[in-house]
Order: sequence, then C-alpha cells, then structure tokens
Amino acid sequence: MNFRLLNTTLLFSFLLTVQVTAQQVSKDTLDSQFTLDAVVVTASKTPQSRGNVTQKIDVLSAAELNRQVSGNRNVAEALMYLPGNAVKALSRNDANWGAFGGIGPKYSTFMLGGLPIDAFTDVQALSLNAVEQIEVQRGPASVLYPTYLSQDFDGNQSPLAGTTNLILKEKVTSPKTIISASGGSYNTYTTGVHTEQNIVSTSLITGFSFESSDYTNYGAPGSWLNMKKNPDYQKQIYYGGFSIPFETDLPQKVSVFVNHATHTGNVGREFRKYDHTYNLVNFGYSVELNNDFSNQLNLGFRSSSRFWQDDVSVANTYYLASENGVDQQFLLVDNTVSWKQDKDAFLSFGGDVQLADYQTWSEPVGLKKSTGNDAASYQYGLFAQEEMTFDQLLIRGGLRFNLVGKEISWQNGDFVNGKDESESVLLWNLGSKYTIDDQISIFANAGNSFINPALKHIGGNLSITQQSDTSSNGILPNPTLKPESGISMDFGFNFQFAQGGIFSLRGFYTRISNAIVENVVIEKPSRSRGINAGTTVLLGAEADGSYLIVDLISIFGNVTYTPTRIENSADKDQDGSNVPFVPDYTANTGMTFFLPYEIKISPYLHASGKIYDGTSKSSRKSYDQGILLNLNATGSVYQSDLFSLETFANFYNLTDNRFEMPWGFQDPGFSWTGGMRISF
Repeated sequence: MNFRLLNTTLLFSFLLTVQVTAQQVSKDTLDSQFTLDAVVVTASKTPQSRGNVTQKIDVLSAAELNRQVSGNRNVAEALMYLPGNAVKALSRNDANWGAFGGIGPKYSTFMLGGLPIDAFTDVQALSLNAVEQIEVQRGPASVLYPTYLSQDFDGNQSPLAGTTNLILKEKVTSPKTIISASGGSYNTYTTGVHTEQNIVSTSLITGFSFESSDYTNYGAPGSWLNMKKNPDYQKQIYYGGFSIPFETDLPQKVSVFVNHATHTGNVGREFRKYDHTYNLVNFGYSVELNNDFSNQLNLGFRSSSRFWQDDVSVANTYYLASENGVDQQFLLVDNTVSWKQDKDAFLSFGGDVQLADYQTWSEPVGLKKSTGNDAASYQYGLFAQEEMTFDQLLIRGGLRFNLVGKEISWQNGDFVNGKDESESVLLWNLGSKYTIDDQISIFANAGNSFINPALKHIGGNLSITQQSDTSSNGILPNPTLKPESGISMDFGFNFQFAQGGIFSLRGFYTRISNAIVENVVIEKPSRSRGINAGTTVLLGAEADGSYLIVDLISIFGNVTYTPTRIENSADKDQDGSNVPFVPDYTANTGMTFFLPYEIKISPYLHASGKIYDGTSKSSRKSYDQGILLNLNATGSVYQSDLFSLETFANFYNLTDNRFEMPWGFQDPGFSWTGGMRISF
C-alpha cells in the first residue's frame, strides 16, 4: 500500500478540520449516512432499520447526493467515495466501468426501485433528481435479487459482491418545483426542471434535463481516439412517475415510473458520430392482505439502442468505414410475498422472470447491412429467505433456484437458428448479526453466484469483415468461453460511538472459478477479448468511519485493501497475475462545512492504486490514477417559506491530474460548473 498517499489523505482531513471556527449556524438535519437508525428496504424488500440487517449497508440521502461532483455526468460517480468503489467512467460519452466491492464491475448489480438496471449504461441515463436515496449493500447480496441478463459491455451482472438500489421518490409531502441552470468548462450548458405535486392523495413527480457541451480531447497521447476536433455532445433526460395509495379494507398502492434518455454527438472526428437511446419503465403494485401477509408485484421494461460510426484513414484523410449498432430489450417480473410469522420471524418468498433480446449489426461502406449476433435469453427464478431473531442474534438464510438459458439465432455473423442452451442453478445466501449493545454489533455473510458468458464475449461485436480490417474497434469473439461460478463471504463489526458517529471494520473473501475477464488485445484499433482466466481470489479488508458535529461539520474517511490474484497453473503467463481494472487499494475522505448564510463547502478526495488492462504478465499495461480532488460549494441567496434561490459551484479534479486509463482514454483534467437552483 502507498502509505505516503494515505498519510497525505489523513493530513488533508486534519488541515481542513482545523480551519473551521466554532460559530453558530442553522441546524442541518442529521444525515442518514451518520446513523444506524436509517430506514432501508434493500436487504429484505421491506422497510427496516439499517441496524437490524445482517449486511453492511451505506445510505446516501438526497442532501448528500446534491453535494456530489460528477465529472462525467454518471450516476455511478455518486458511489466513488464509498469503501471499495473504484468508479471509472471513461468519459462523458462512455459507459461506467471500474471495480465494485474489490472485484470487477459485473459482480455488483444496480437496481432501480428493486428491479435490475444495467450497471454500465442505465446509470448514465438517469437523473438523481428522481431519487430519494441510494442504498449500497456491501458483500454477498440476498437471494431475493437475481443476476441481470445484460449481454452488452461486460455482460451478465451478479450481486456476488453487493448491490446498489436507487430508491425513487414515491411520497410527496408538500408541493415543490425546482428550476436549475448552469454553465462551465468546455462550453457546457445544462438546464432542468423537476416538480413534485400531491393531487388528491396522488404523489406525482416529473422532470427533464438538457445538457450540451463541446467537451474536449479525452484520448491519451497516440491513442486510437486520435481526435481532430472537440467532441461535442447533447444529452436529454425526461422522466415522470406517480404513486397512488388506496385506503380500502386491504391497503394497496400503485406506482409507475418512466424514464427516456438520448445521448448524441461525435468522438472528435467527422465520421465518428454516435446516437444512443435508453428507455425504462417501472410498475409496482403492493397490498397488505392482513397484519401478517403482504404482497409486492413489480414489472419492468428496459430498452437501449446504441448507434456509432467507425472511420478509416487514407493518406491522412478520414472516410466513413462502417455504421454499427446494438439493441437490447428486457422484460422483468418480480412477485414477492412477505409473511411476518411472529415478532421474531420473517419469511419472504416468490418468483421472478427475465426475458431479454440482444442484437448487433454492422453496415460497412459498400456492403449490405449484416447481423452479427441475435439471441434471446431468459431466466426463471424461485426464491425464499427466512429471517429469525433470538434475543440479540439475527440469523438470515435463503435459497434461489434459477433456470437460465438462451436461444441463439445469429452468432458472430453466422446463422445458427435453433441453438438453444439452458441449465438450472441452485444459489444460497447466509447471514448473521449479533448485537452486543446499543453501540456494537458483529456480522457475517456468505453466498454464491453463477454467470453465463455474455453473447458479446462469445460472438464479439465485430463482423467477420471488420475483424480483418485495421480500423474497426470492438470485442473479438471467443466461442469457447465457459460459465463462471463464485463464492463470497464477509465479516466485521459496527461501532456507533455517538449519535453522529459510526466506525466499521470489514474483511471479505471472494473466489471465482473460470472467471471471465476482458483483456485488451491491441490498443490501436481498440480491441479486446473475453477469456476464462482460471480462478480469481480476493482477500481484502476495509475500514470506514463518519462523524457529524451538529451545526458545524460532517466528516468521513475510509480505506480499502483489495489485492487480487489469478490462479492458473496451466498458463504461467497468467498464474499469479491480477484481475484487470481492480486497484490494490482505494482511500477516500471528505467533509462538509456548514457555514453562516446557509453556505456549505464540501471537499472530497478519492485515491486508488495501480490497475492493469489484462491478465498476461508479459503484455499487460499498468495504470495509476493517484489522487482525485473535487469540491462542491452551495449558498443561499434568498430564502422564504414560498421561494428560495440557491447558487452552486462544482470543481472537478482540482489538481488537474490527467491520469491515463485503459483503452486509450485519459482524464481531461480540471473542469468547473456553476449555476443556480430556484425552488418554490
């Protein structure tokens, strides 16, 4: 571990703390980040105190989310400062990447209102204005939640190392409308409107946001990106939802949420345009059958359509080489019955269904449009989880049966109609927590996972013609990939040393057989291939703490040690290597100063260690991000019972650290955004 960097982090926290003078300011509500009494729903799909679940859960409230600085306009960046998260959104134009829970990006799922969303693309198509809070469950997640069957990017996503649940705003207590506008570096302009209304017991939220930017070159020197002009883009997000409770003999509630996003622009050259569209629908129905039984039915639909161009250089002049696309559609069904057997026992059981379609296509100049991959995947699951309390001991156990399969029509440009593969899997999850007193508790959890290879890795997303050219970027096929299976466990303790102070220590172990990792094959053009890397082993630890001094300052800090190892005796070049994109450590610290006149100053520091872009010890390339320092400042210009005006400023990458990332990307360095929010 880089102890010099850790000492710098701690010194940074100390110097900022001593700058605060003891002066009287308006009282800020005790944030849920600083108490175990925060109510969460992710652990068992029913509201309960965070202190009464076996898993380690972080809660980010709406107030905390407003203080975050997002350099790449990606929701996943809100998790950057939590233990074990090394978020790597490669640019504002690209999907989320990185490492979660000390392991690769596909072992920690994302959910919206309890239904899966894509961890790579959907998190850049959502607005945090629609989110009430974010719950991040660290360690093996409950069997109540399935693997998500996304075939794009890094493929299927499992909650083996945790899950993140974006909780939507469903209960409006008072009408509110927020209008915001801002501008900043790279001619970036944003505007948005969000409104919350309560009409005859119906809670309604709607909103939209628009962002336009010239952006800037985010390619590393000599990379395949080779931008000739500023890469401009436009992003639009529209969302709306409502929740209606029915006060009848059987209390019921219906809720709906719809989100539509478009992202268009170019990657710094005339024939490198892209046009992406994302749609998302959540429908929920819940009913309390009596004091002991309740039922939740959730339906979801997700679709994404991504289009991009590739070009070719002839005598230093660029021409269009091909147009390409990938389309995905998902239908999700989840029905859960909750049975409160008595005050000390709680059973949840039910079933879920996922139906997904995945298609890729390419149209090289002068040739006909051709299909690369065309497949349908499915997953049918049955699950049950029991929670029992014996005085100070809480025990949780659950089983899940999954029938997983896919029907492939086209693979790597070949017609293979009728190729149907399916298999059944039994998954389990265990947890326990012992509460010693009101301040100290110890916990342990364990669970397993199963992930089929994604069709993108099996069939690639380059046509046979593109695989032989020297200009197309993408994934090379590997039809020999095998499924992977994993086991994970964690253990630790929580210590609430004051109402506003929490400290925790957690150790974790993960072992994945036939781990599928994506190796960079060549950087220019950018091509990679998914391979089975043998057995992946992670034995790590984390420590984190937070403290809130009411009316003065809130402060947090954490450090996570995540050394990974690949065991592959059949390939000496991989044996003893590291998992790609996973840093050996991460460290974070941050604070918020509550100053007079409703001024809040929030500096945040994130640091992570070295990562690699592949498993080959002889050809892999290493990257070291170092320190990323961001700062948010807000202040109230005018405030009354009917109207308020707030100004804000976000400063990203204050030290102008232009660190290089895999696939030829580079952080563009310092940027800023400033604007105002009007609420009434």
